[in-house]
Amino acid sequence: MTYTEALEKSLTVKWKVNMCPQGVKCWCRTISCEEPIMFKEIGQIIDAHEFYIVHSGELHKEVVEHIVKLHNEAIL
Repeated sequence: MTYTEALEKSLTVKWKVNMCPQGVKCWCRTISCEEPIMFKEIGQIIDAHEFYIVHSGELHKEVVEHIVKLHNEAIL
């Protein structure tokens, strides 16, 4: 699956909030799909990568929780 296909699919499935590698005390959280979506770019030789909506260090915990709640309610 390409990155573009992974992005399109991610908008149709439920998301979840995850802690970053620093753990529960960190200010940020990540967003990923409940069931991992793997993608490879065209010509990429290495293994596929998991698609993330938001990586660590990008958004505050409260904002991530709000976004995930709104997204999951919208796709039901």
